[in-house]
Amino acid sequence: MRILTVDARDFITKHETHAALRAVLGEENYWGSNLDALHDCLTMVFEPTTLTIKNWSSAARRLGDYANRLWHLFDDASEENPNLNIVIE
Repeated sequence: MRILTVDARDFITKHETHAALRAVLGEENYWGSNLDALHDCLTMVFEPTTLTIKNWSSAARRLGDYANRLWHLFDDASEENPNLNIVIE
């Protein structure tokens, strides 16, 4: 099982959010810096993986509505992909 952690304090802009997630998920998981592509990447995780996102309140303050959209994307992707568990702290 892969255990991955990303710090949401690195989610300063949309671009930096996707760069931080891409760095944690690995370069082989390249996607365009948008929510649809991120969703595709997360639903194509083929080995059991837990992704923990720490300091979520920091992202929520900086990104506003985009953080809400990310939250829903994480929830949807983890429901669709039995190999993916996303923990938001």
